[in-house]
Amino acid sequence: MSAKSLAFVIADDPAYLPWLEAALGSSVQFTLAQPQDASELLRRLQQGGKFDLLFCEFEDYNAPERAALVEAVADRLPDLPVVAMGSSENAATVLTAMRAGVRDFFVLKRDDTKLAAQVGKLLRRLGAASVVAAASSGQGRVYTVMGAQPHESIAFLGVHLAQAFAERIKKGERVLLIDAAMPAGAASIFLNLSPNYSVLDAVNDVHRCDATLVDTAFTKHVSGVHLLSLPEEGLGRPAVSEDNFGRLLQVFKSLFSVVIVALDGQAGTPLLRAAIAQSTRTVLLTDQSILKSRQSKYLLRALRLEDTPLDSSALVVDNYRRRLGLEPQNLAELFDLPLLATLSSEGVARIQAMNSGESMFAIAPKDPYCDGVRRLALSLATGETTAVEAKNDGLLNRFFR
Repeated sequence: MSAKSLAFVIADDPAYLPWLEAALGSSVQFTLAQPQDASELLRRLQQGGKFDLLFCEFEDYNAPERAALVEAVADRLPDLPVVAMGSSENAATVLTAMRAGVRDFFVLKRDDTKLAAQVGKLLRRLGAASVVAAASSGQGRVYTVMGAQPHESIAFLGVHLAQAFAERIKKGERVLLIDAAMPAGAASIFLNLSPNYSVLDAVNDVHRCDATLVDTAFTKHVSGVHLLSLPEEGLGRPAVSEDNFGRLLQVFKSLFSVVIVALDGQAGTPLLRAAIAQSTRTVLLTDQSILKSRQSKYLLRALRLEDTPLDSSALVVDNYRRRLGLEPQNLAELFDLPLLATLSSEGVARIQAMNSGESMFAIAPKDPYCDGVRRLALSLATGETTAVEAKNDGLLNRFFR
């Protein structure tokens, strides 16, 4: 930490200033104030010289008001890092602070020993932020799994793809699963998780989403996969801003190595277009039924009519069975998409996995579905496709006229 960093402190309790001075020593010069509103705070920050830090007290009774102050600072002075302090680590208060945009949260008289080290690390990291952002922004890969209609198979594939990628990534890299498909909350159920922070929260927080928010608010599975899903208890499909969703995926490219997005056609073409535009590859998931195949055809037609770029899209046929008549190669030719994979499973292993909150990798590691998903993840990562050279089946043509 550089000599004489300037820090602005907002605190009602007079105990915070001597606590900060004792922890940070003579390396920081503090200015203590109790601004009445955001405009006064911004005026004092802008007139008081170039501050390196803003410390802000968050307590249970004043968290909403302090969050409004921090949000105002983030909007007008985005390069000024804000650090929260509190007398207790109430989960709701910490989350309010993090969602407002603070970089860290320290508890009075508990975090004395780590305060100096963490603040020093924060300043060093922020000092190089522009270089890091330029080097890392956009490096993450987004893969979208979409189905024509709501079905649990979309989230189920998303869960297993995310875990397959988590098995392959390097140490320090991260994988995120965004389950925005219906039925709502399917991925969290399949992973036996109860998230407090949802896709809707993240979309609303897109302008304040950073690594600190990820570490504090996002749910993480034992496999290492981070999860954002729709609230399970919601009735009906919630509205999601396609603009903010697209921006959120851009942010996640700099925070995660791999992002898996699960969506269905009823989300609407604007949201699907936003996801596809950010995706390295897109998978259309269907099966050998006439119903899903026709619905998939109509979804692709709607996307193509809106000039959605589908050149990086491919077909995956789920629950494949031989001799059903609708062969994957024929479906791929009719959809004008390359066939990337066929997935199948034996017996009741899939429903057992869904009900137990365990993955197929855990309860049925030798099931063909496990090998199929891992091969699919490898194909997505390497950009491989399978050439389709099948002739149209006469019976199939009658279904798709």
